[in-house]
Amino acid sequence: MRRRSLEVYFILYLAALMLLMTDSPKRETDLASTALRDLVASTFSLIVEKPTLLCRTVIEGDTSWIVHFDSTNTIIPTGLVDSLHYRIVAEDQNSAQRVTLAVGDTTLIGSIGFVSEQIGQALRIGWFFSAIEPGAKLYRIRIEATARPQVPPNLSTHQQKQIQSLLATNETVLEAETSFLVGYLPRQSARVPSPVMPPDSAVTARLEALVTQQRTSTPDYGTFALVPEHSTINTIPYVSWENRIAIYGALPQRDLARPPQVSGISSAFVTIEGTTIVIRSVSTQASNANVRITLTRRDGAEASATFAVIVHTIIPPAAPSVMYPGIEYKLIPNLTSLTGLETRAVLRDDRNTIRASSSGQPLTFTPTLSDTGRTFFFERYAGSERIGQVLLIPCEMFPPPEITSIRRESERQYLIVCRAYGLESDQRTRARLELDPPGSGTVQELYGDYSYDERAHVRIQQFRVTIIGSPGLRLYAINGYQQRSLPSNLSLR
Repeated sequence: MRRRSLEVYFILYLAALMLLMTDSPKRETDLASTALRDLVASTFSLIVEKPTLLCRTVIEGDTSWIVHFDSTNTIIPTGLVDSLHYRIVAEDQNSAQRVTLAVGDTTLIGSIGFVSEQIGQALRIGWFFSAIEPGAKLYRIRIEATARPQVPPNLSTHQQKQIQSLLATNETVLEAETSFLVGYLPRQSARVPSPVMPPDSAVTARLEALVTQQRTSTPDYGTFALVPEHSTINTIPYVSWENRIAIYGALPQRDLARPPQVSGISSAFVTIEGTTIVIRSVSTQASNANVRITLTRRDGAEASATFAVIVHTIIPPAAPSVMYPGIEYKLIPNLTSLTGLETRAVLRDDRNTIRASSSGQPLTFTPTLSDTGRTFFFERYAGSERIGQVLLIPCEMFPPPEITSIRRESERQYLIVCRAYGLESDQRTRARLELDPPGSGTVQELYGDYSYDERAHVRIQQFRVTIIGSPGLRLYAINGYQQRSLPSNLSLR
């Protein structure tokens, strides 16, 4: 019988529920909410890769060696879920002792260590020995998981909001659990004349039965399932992406009736690496797609999985067109978080030296006086690929001061208004007036009329100039960097 994936039923039920939601009274809304809660709960389960992890050793005097060791197991959740949390408990089948194993860390129980790591939504559990012991051991590892339902990303925004509102009414928390055995069975070498150690009663008997079952039983395919590493791929045009789909219940080199069948995408490069299907592709424009992959086993069983590919529009970065020394600038990469790829924003100078960088967040940069005359390059990367345009940002010296106003106050006196550019803390950007010819008048700065615009980095200075002797002269505004304004003429007429 053809096996259908749970995702198909999930989408079909969502479509049916949408009919109940438009202008529905409270009773129908409650019914739809309850049905949706029961539906998503039925899609959430845990698939364990191996029912038993066995280690068999031979002990000869002070020497021991391992003849068989299954050291790791993988647990994969099914259904569209997020906010996934695991709880792991090891139950000693001999003493009934229960020990909680720390997720993401190592837990020692006597000489046996358990290590677990959450990889995406999957859970990997391994075990090892800090010392070889003579006694048999058997543990049942119980995995409990809680999660919240995930709204399918390929639905319209309106549909997503409606589904979210239904789920919110119940504070739906999904629960699932599974377990597997971890067994350690030591044996004395037959060459050792000393009596064999007394067996560990029921534990040893169960371990012997598990070993016999491994040797004599016919291959059991178990649950046939495909589980993608990512339920949603977020990418942008012309950047390659990949998704890895774990195969459970089949060995690809032995058990498949035909190659993987992929639909929902125009072109993709599909390979099988061990027990994992790898799908790679490049999208050329912003779009949404549902990719479906199907496998058929030699016994006719079928497994399939779906995942969404959301291709986001590339948004140009935001950065200043020019920079001036001493001013802090904010550069915004406008980078979308991409699945499976590290995003970076980099600011380089014309010597190819990285002056600032971030993992996609806005970054700040303050050029120094020595950067004046340099050109900076603002770049964005997805993995090793540069994306979008490269912004060229020159670092220039502040403009020279300007004489903006000349007002005659009397026959020989003038009020001069100047605009000077630069940081308020940099006294070299202050303007002074210079008369040509020198000595043809006096200059007095009116400090009480001084002002500074922090946003524009402009200071306004006022001066009173009194002409002495010569009937006409030229006037310049000059700062501490010897930048000179255009000349202005003063006369007695």
